[in-house]
Amino acid sequence: MVILVSFFTHPETALWVNGRIFVSDIGEFNKRDGKVYLRKGRSWEVYASYLRDPKGLAYCKGVLYVADVDRIWAVKDKSAVFLLVGPKEFKAEFLNGLVCYMGRKLYVSDTYGNAIYEVDIRSRKVKKVLEVEKPNGLSVDVKGNLYIITFTKPGRILRWNGNKLDTLLVSEDISGGDGIVYDPETRSILASGYESGKVIHLTPDMKYIVIAKGLRTPAGIGFDGKTVYIPLLEEGKLIKKRIR
Repeated sequence: MVILVSFFTHPETALWVNGRIFVSDIGEFNKRDGKVYLRKGRSWEVYASYLRDPKGLAYCKGVLYVADVDRIWAVKDKSAVFLLVGPKEFKAEFLNGLVCYMGRKLYVSDTYGNAIYEVDIRSRKVKKVLEVEKPNGLSVDVKGNLYIITFTKPGRILRWNGNKLDTLLVSEDISGGDGIVYDPETRSILASGYESGKVIHLTPDMKYIVIAKGLRTPAGIGFDGKTVYIPLLEEGKLIKKRIR
């Protein structure tokens, strides 16, 4: 594993988008010092600032969306931050995982509210679509199946097809389930356990291997098709591991 950068305060989510890496940094909890950083080439720059505790990131049609406690921000350009939805549209306790589907809607998890919401980007309408115990990271495949990892002990990986919720894996290796990425190329899943200190690779036949262990608080992972990007929240670091 390679350390990419170690200047963050509390990095929570890494998101790879077309050769660029976004990282949300909570900063000090409950203060408006949260930031989103962008890596271009070998340099880092602040992409959005004065956020509260930014966590999940999603990118849709040139817009970066950020889950931040009880609201979702839209960042249309560097430092151009707009409120998409917030307390006026719905009541959330701890927005966390975030993913975009088909460029027109977002799914967001409310970990301590035990709920997953769907947000229509154009109309800004919000509706609860699932009740799940401590949902955290989210990912989606091309068919619209939603993958969920839970911040539980043991951690669980779930799949929701819009009607049925299936349990794919229950394991201590992902205790405190945090990040999850669906890889369409191999139809496999990468997932991190915040409390277990591990990252696993789950194959389509529901067998998994541990690809990283001994980590301190691995959070919302990113993936570029070859390399996993792992924020270590309590260490202030972003590390990477090539898996193929």
